[in-house]
Amino acid sequence: MHFETENDVETTMREDILMSDIDNAADDTRFKDSTNTRASEPQKLPGQVLSIVFDQEMQSSASDLERIVAADLTPWDLILPVGSDRFLILFDRDDVDTAASKHKILTQRIEAADIGPFQSQLVDIRPRGGKLVRTVIGESAAPAHGQSAETDNEISAKSTICADGNTDYEVGYAPMWNIRNEVLMGYAVLPVIRNTQEGDLYGRKVLGASNHPEQLYALDTQMLKTQIETAETLLPKNFTSLLVSQIHFDTLSSSTSRKTILEIAKKIPPYMKGNLMASIVDIPSSTPSSTLAQRMSGLSEYFRAVSITIPSSDFPIAPCAAMGATSVSYRIPADLSNAAIVAEARKIIGAAKSAKLLTVFEEVSDLNLAVALKKLGGVFITGTCLGGIEQTPGNMKQLTVKDLQDRSQAA
Repeated sequence: MHFETENDVETTMREDILMSDIDNAADDTRFKDSTNTRASEPQKLPGQVLSIVFDQEMQSSASDLERIVAADLTPWDLILPVGSDRFLILFDRDDVDTAASKHKILTQRIEAADIGPFQSQLVDIRPRGGKLVRTVIGESAAPAHGQSAETDNEISAKSTICADGNTDYEVGYAPMWNIRNEVLMGYAVLPVIRNTQEGDLYGRKVLGASNHPEQLYALDTQMLKTQIETAETLLPKNFTSLLVSQIHFDTLSSSTSRKTILEIAKKIPPYMKGNLMASIVDIPSSTPSSTLAQRMSGLSEYFRAVSITIPSSDFPIAPCAAMGATSVSYRIPADLSNAAIVAEARKIIGAAKSAKLLTVFEEVSDLNLAVALKKLGGVFITGTCLGGIEQTPGNMKQLTVKDLQDRSQAA
């Protein structure tokens, strides 16, 4: 399943499905319901729209395809054929969970019919700021006959950087654990490419070897918008968790990019601020505190918390509080032993406590190490000791060391 944040001006859907079709669908009386009779009151946006694109070379007729698509829809789920090989479906209820469930059922029915390759994409559409904002909720695809899922993944991994500068990734949610209170309390919003030859790629790694500032800036703005839009979708459903987006130091080093980040942050509604956190990452070790303060200026006004990911335990932590940070993060190096990590962590935790800052330890793979960090006074943990990167964020809940130990033993 893929997730992608679209900009506020225009959206291009996969397989050349024009968004003008969806815009027209809001009021178009050409919509048909699943009984092939016109509904007396055409559904209006906002809501969820599902696009399905079939292989143009398949032998099934348009009427046969429509019959398969309509089989599990209600009379008020409206279908718009677009040519002979694609359909748009506007669901009756404005409910993301219901639409996602129907999307899954439709996908399974189409796969069971064995009519050939297809792609589907579920999009949430709603007005904001005078424009229609489109957010991709989920996607699925059936490969051509004889092509394995592994081949698809290899192709995806090899084409991380597209010719137009866009990236082929999904959005994932990495759990964040308050180990001091043993509560799963939030999720980092990350770009992810799964199942590559190097394993799952996430964060900046999805850009491959590219260090182009414009691609990094695009990545940061998309993740920030995804964070905000995810909160906007989930908060009406009593969502309680914290959502964290990463902003790279290089993005903040450009005055134009920094201005754009702040303009996006300024649009965050006050009621949403309590669920949003920003983390400043990839700070060069030689960065003066005054430079970092200038780059971060203004961000703390729009987020519940701002964390600074320090490049090493020698980085000056005391000035971070004056910059508006509420915590410092440390990414665990892969080549350090647990004993060496504990020594580094003790130094960081001591300096953070003196500055009245919380601590975050990232990429903790060993539950025993997590327990050691808890004993030292560490507060937050991320990493594979909590499981993999998830497709959707959940609500805040109690998560004890014993829970994780039991889960590990069961696996």
